[in-house]
Amino acid sequence: MQSSFLNFTSFKKAANRLLSRMESSSASCVVVQLGQGGNQLYTSFFTALANLSNPTMQNSGFFREGTKGGRVARAVLIDMEPKVEACDMFGGFLTAQSMAGGTGSGLGAYVTELLKDEYPSKCVLSHCIWPYESGEVIVQNYNALLTLAKLQESADGIIISQNDALSSICRKTLGIPRSSFDHMNDVVANSLASIFLPASWRTVCPSERNEHPRKTFRDKGQYEDEDGIKGGIYGAGMPVRLLSDLVSKLCAHPGYRMLSLRFTPQISNKSLNFTTFNWGAQIKQLQQMLMTEALGDFDLDLILPSAKKDTLLGSKVSRFGNTPNVNRCLANMLVLRGSGSLTADVSRFEHESLYPVWSVDHLSVAVNPAKLGKYEMSAGLLCNCQSTVMCTFRALSRAYGMFASRAYLHQYFKFGMEISTFEEAFTTVEDIISRYLAL
Repeated sequence: MQSSFLNFTSFKKAANRLLSRMESSSASCVVVQLGQGGNQLYTSFFTALANLSNPTMQNSGFFREGTKGGRVARAVLIDMEPKVEACDMFGGFLTAQSMAGGTGSGLGAYVTELLKDEYPSKCVLSHCIWPYESGEVIVQNYNALLTLAKLQESADGIIISQNDALSSICRKTLGIPRSSFDHMNDVVANSLASIFLPASWRTVCPSERNEHPRKTFRDKGQYEDEDGIKGGIYGAGMPVRLLSDLVSKLCAHPGYRMLSLRFTPQISNKSLNFTTFNWGAQIKQLQQMLMTEALGDFDLDLILPSAKKDTLLGSKVSRFGNTPNVNRCLANMLVLRGSGSLTADVSRFEHESLYPVWSVDHLSVAVNPAKLGKYEMSAGLLCNCQSTVMCTFRALSRAYGMFASRAYLHQYFKFGMEISTFEEAFTTVEDIISRYLAL
């Protein structure tokens, strides 16, 4: 690990030289792939970006033009020897890491902290893979909570992808009985591509018009000129800026940084030719996935009570009378791709039961009329909501059980960590859980 830290110093010097080239108005993102899990996942992500994009989406911000005319991924690979690719206009870092092992969790949290210190005005978005609850590493609960506590301080947003949910999607929806990490990585990669490929902001209600007499930016970036003509790319508003728009719209409150990712449709290749696409069904399904905390389009049941969350911090009475508690959100970003996305009705995501009364500007909608790969219509949803509370709470409970008997702590003490390090991390995670349960 010491050699990795030394390597980061050389990476930082190279990054300073390369990121000083600001030649374009299009913001770009540098992906930092940490450890085996991060490198494998984002290899699938870049493959998905290349395969799912079309001529209108070539400048996704994740690629640069190579010397021979091809596209080269803007990425930093940190496993043994890190290296960095050039960037036109630097928009921020997207880090990828597993939370179970050593490189992704320990080094990943450390690198994220250094990145934020070195580039304090730039966004740092961390994408973390939550381990199987059945167990991948004996100390995975320690590692996950220590990492989460550090990222809460240094990252602007934390996307959590749960291995158990990804495995269920592969098995129940895609018909893959024994899913591999490659299959699960493909599921995440397609979901990420639905969010990060180029899109433009539109109003929540497409019929809304900007009444301001001068050209101005308003309503998630859509604008009109003095003659009332709407402008922007794809017939919508201003283009989505990588990372900065996501962070400002979803993670504006520093106490709420936990994000979850959903995507529809999730169908096997065998079923694709027999599928009829329409926006009403897509949006209804995605809203049900959000309300029930389902990360896939299976096991949807809107009448199930949410007693599982009530038991964490005592009884929690719904402010909507007899209506069962639903997955509560601070903010959502919905990205629609395909024909009709400009006028699709997304009012379902405005339902008052989804948001606390103090939430402001809780829904942002972006569109691109070009289809995403093989899907005529698709919808991606990036949510700042309660979905990650249960897996975090269970990890905290298991970690407390091990910590009470001082199990495996010697492995951390020999690297300079102390009892207080764990106590502070546990307190930080408890605060995160409490804040989300109070939504």
